[in-house]
Amino acid sequence: MNKSTSIVYMCTFLVIILGFSIATVIIPDRKFSTSENRTLSTLPTIRVDSLISRSFFEDMNQYLNDQIVFRDGMVKLYQRQQNSKIFNAMLFENMLHTNSPLKPEDGTEVKESRIVSKLVLTNNKWMFPIPSKVVYTKHIDVSTTKLNEAIKFAEEQGTETYFVSNPSRTKALMHLYPTYLRTDSYAKSKEYFLSKLDNNINVVNVGNKFDTFTKAELEEMYLETDHHWNIKGAFTAYQEMITQISNRSPIFEDEPMTLDEINISQLVDGRFEGSYNNQINFVINPKKADRTIIYEPKIPFAFSNFEVINKDGTQTITDFNDFYGFKRGRSTYAYGTIYGGDRQRIAYENPQANNQLNVLLLKDSFMNPLTPYLAQHFNKLTVLDNRYYSEFSLQNVLTTEHYDMLIIAFHDDNLFSGNYEFEKKNDN
Repeated sequence: MNKSTSIVYMCTFLVIILGFSIATVIIPDRKFSTSENRTLSTLPTIRVDSLISRSFFEDMNQYLNDQIVFRDGMVKLYQRQQNSKIFNAMLFENMLHTNSPLKPEDGTEVKESRIVSKLVLTNNKWMFPIPSKVVYTKHIDVSTTKLNEAIKFAEEQGTETYFVSNPSRTKALMHLYPTYLRTDSYAKSKEYFLSKLDNNINVVNVGNKFDTFTKAELEEMYLETDHHWNIKGAFTAYQEMITQISNRSPIFEDEPMTLDEINISQLVDGRFEGSYNNQINFVINPKKADRTIIYEPKIPFAFSNFEVINKDGTQTITDFNDFYGFKRGRSTYAYGTIYGGDRQRIAYENPQANNQLNVLLLKDSFMNPLTPYLAQHFNKLTVLDNRYYSEFSLQNVLTTEHYDMLIIAFHDDNLFSGNYEFEKKNDN
């Protein structure tokens, strides 16, 4: 290589490096990554004393990683490479695939698996988080202490209370993980969580019902590229929930809706943008992923009053039909767009219910498809998601208005989170 060529190479290299650096500085920082569903790092504060700290350089490194120009394109290329057939054909676990054929009731045979940006992709169809093999007892202890206190206070107010444990996708579909990633830690975590609840708490363990299904049947109850269940799984949970509460409650008696009252169809067109698929830039074609089933009551839901308060506290929806349900002709679908998404508050009034009960539901996103079905059974149903309140006090809610019944419903992977902050303190 002669001197002139070397100079050209060096100059080209410097132009690329400096160009990336200058572009990264000039282009405004982004606050949020939609594909990764997380807040991106901001420029750390520069002080004389911080320049000698290790944390400053770690923060700066993370900031540059998050804000570098063309970052999304480079991440997308990397994810495509991780998902390529050639790359994955050379993976040890796929080369040595020796699983014996399964019976139909045993569900899908794991023929190939790969990890794409911390998500496990099975048979180029199912997506899962990399499972944790740890039982976080200390975190669970904090959650169950808060839950016990909240339920005790509710009972003291004369409110009948139930805790609903919904079966999570990770635990229910553990057989779809490659053998080396499977773990019983999720089952053990749930068992430990329930063991820490006070003995007098009414626990509606929906997972017991799901445990009666075969692995093949369980696969029909959860979305493939999203972390939620589909409407079949949600409707099954709704039926079990109403049945168990009706059997135990001295103030409530009713029967759940049946499939005879439902029109069942299936999504055949449009893009289904699952939460996991979105995180890895749709390595599975969303036009082919999750041709999910659709339930529509033969007699449409009707409420005398309906109100939605969004995450930011604004009110934009007062018509239930604008909030919930499958809309034909829509080009893009997601769990949130079909089932209303997470909101601060949803209020239903249903004078056609066979009681005058005023019910409060605290929930996570697994309950989103169920709320209008539950609302068929109560005169009033108020749904709260305390994650989206900067200040929240369940005690204030229960003393400001009397509720005949309180239902707290979380899924089995949600054993410690912001949902258990029943009494948030204002730090200002």
